[in-house]
Amino acid sequence: MFPFRFALLALFGLVLAGTAQSAMAQQTITCSSDDGGRHTCPVDARGGVQMTNQRSGAACQQGYSWGYNREGIWVDHGCRADFIVNSSNNRGNGGQTISCSSDDGGRHTCPVDARGGVQMTNQRSGAACQQGYSWGYDQRGIWVDHGCRADFMVNSWNNRGNWNDRGNQGGQTISCSSDDGGRHTCPVDARGGVQMTNQRSGAACQQGYSWGYDQRGIWVDHGCRADFIVNSFNEFNNRGGYGSGGQISCSSDDGGRHTCPVDTHGGVQMTRQRSDARCQQGYSWGYDRRGIWVDHGCRADFTVGR
Repeated sequence: MFPFRFALLALFGLVLAGTAQSAMAQQTITCSSDDGGRHTCPVDARGGVQMTNQRSGAACQQGYSWGYNREGIWVDHGCRADFIVNSSNNRGNGGQTISCSSDDGGRHTCPVDARGGVQMTNQRSGAACQQGYSWGYDQRGIWVDHGCRADFMVNSWNNRGNWNDRGNQGGQTISCSSDDGGRHTCPVDARGGVQMTNQRSGAACQQGYSWGYDQRGIWVDHGCRADFIVNSFNEFNNRGGYGSGGQISCSSDDGGRHTCPVDTHGGVQMTRQRSDARCQQGYSWGYDRRGIWVDHGCRADFTVGR
């Protein structure tokens, strides 16, 4: 009798421990710049941070009015928002922070192993740092252009393959162009996710408006011409692909806030904007524990990981 009871108590303890560990995998934190100045919310941000809900009238733009570094999440210029903080355990050995500058307005490359991915955490220049236009990364490292000067978080590349192993573990680079201003699709298996690394056109490449990806591949529109990194689908199997997580359309047809219930633990990416109103993450769309929310007339398609 006693051994059986002890076994039940041990099993119950393991369940509680597993539940606690799952709960600690992510945490949500609100950070505010109520006086318009810069404030830091101390948190372990080594696992990465995503803004999910903008609460302020002032725009929350990563690298300008919010970002994260070793001290935590910082906000500025009146930004007030909710952020999801990923556990650093999911990143292996974490990452390193590097500063890269285009002081003369030209293109410069800061050599670093960027195979694990790169995120801008702090913009230091007056010139805007926009991924794909004034900063990006490739096999050689992080590049900056057009006067961008910023700090970047370089993720550990463990378990992410490498640049040369494009057919199996790593990603492949593909160029896709809307030379005539119309919509074009470049067929590729995009289930593992896509990142724009280098904008080649004068026309802006904005995800959800002039570029995105779906089951058919990468699509470009409105004159966008750029290079994209396509992650291997093998990386995506643990998060679900289109078949398991799937795609969902969510609409704010009346201009108000609406929530589309869905399990968002695997992450959400907007793949196609269907409205004339701009869909901007943190302002007119985002996600939380209840699902995907849209606001201000945004209507779009989203890919939901498992």
